[in-house]
Amino acid sequence: MLPAPVVSHSAEDIEPALTAAEIELVSWVDSQEQEMLELLEQITNINSGTLNKEGVDKVTQIFNDKLQDLGFSTSYLPGDLIEMPSCPGSDYSIDVTDHLLASRIGSGTKLLLMGHTDTVFPTTSPFKTFRQEGDTLFGPGVADMKGGLVVMLYTLKALEANNKLDDKTITILLNSDEEIGSLSSRKYIEEQAILHDWGLVYESSGTNKFVRARKGLGQARIVVNGIASHAGGAHARGRSAIKELAYKIIEIENMTNYETGVTVNVGIIDGGEARNTVAPCAEALIDLRYPEPQQGEQAKDKLEQISDQVYSYPIATEDIKTERWISLHRPPKIPTPESDFLLEKALSIGRLLKQEIGITDSGGGTDGSLSQAAGLPTLDSLGVAGIGAHSDREEARASSLAERVKLSAILIHRLTSK
Repeated sequence: MLPAPVVSHSAEDIEPALTAAEIELVSWVDSQEQEMLELLEQITNINSGTLNKEGVDKVTQIFNDKLQDLGFSTSYLPGDLIEMPSCPGSDYSIDVTDHLLASRIGSGTKLLLMGHTDTVFPTTSPFKTFRQEGDTLFGPGVADMKGGLVVMLYTLKALEANNKLDDKTITILLNSDEEIGSLSSRKYIEEQAILHDWGLVYESSGTNKFVRARKGLGQARIVVNGIASHAGGAHARGRSAIKELAYKIIEIENMTNYETGVTVNVGIIDGGEARNTVAPCAEALIDLRYPEPQQGEQAKDKLEQISDQVYSYPIATEDIKTERWISLHRPPKIPTPESDFLLEKALSIGRLLKQEIGITDSGGGTDGSLSQAAGLPTLDSLGVAGIGAHSDREEARASSLAERVKLSAILIHRLTSK
């Protein structure tokens, strides 16, 4: 099971009071609230669903230019074509566009800041535009995580405006495929993680909470190939892929064990050609969550066994062929003393700023799990407070933009001060 949340100390126990320079920084952030909202509106109104390379590239280019203006050197890291098995006539390959790497080289502590420019919303989604109602912002990705991108950028702008950026070593990695599991960018995250001292991830803070621990995530695609035949005149000659997949789905769903925290969900199924044709092909897309690394490996082994076994035609097993693609794409985020130190430091700074932030654990994944597993102590959920991610009810609290910029800027300043 996920570890219990830590008990937070008072701010006075950990962090000294804000300095005059930090108070001046906080005041500067307050003067930027309208600019932040305008940038968030601009990028929210650009569809950047993972498969929309043009839209993702537009959002990435905006941040490339703004980071260059802040003195960062930028480069693009190549994306990949992620190929998966599929039934004839369907193609589930994913052509991932490039990722952005930006850096400033100073001295001392090395920080890695992470975020993603893609969303879950395809170009066909009716949920397209930004709008504001009082302190509530609505729009695709406004919380997950275009709001966090704005927080990240204005954190750096706040440090630069207050002469606290020049001597810092900061790397920024904005990937374009987080919403499909960072299948292309994982290697870049892990490469950068071992080069830095602290990691900061600007995903949404949800209901105003930092996430201390996360479950591991896996995904799988299983494609069953049978033999087509007329459902009336030659039913016995057919080998139904749908029938075989149905047996496998029952076995897969039975892998869920609430006591151990492992959940397996068959989220999408597809197959068949016509009502009166024995189905020659059927496929399923599967989601896997697990608290401990070994549970992920065990679940992967079980999925492979289920994939290999023929359930529906035991005397004609050679007629059923199954292809599989399985990826344990995010390890569990398991707290360490170092990551708990980072968490407590952020919570204490939040209290100095009169921000009451909670702690939680989550079954959802972020790239912070990858950096933490690679050995980089990582703080999750530095982005805006928001709810309804991945739905047309997605919203964020406008005032949390400035709140998170203040906290993040002071946190970075204190982590890197000699």
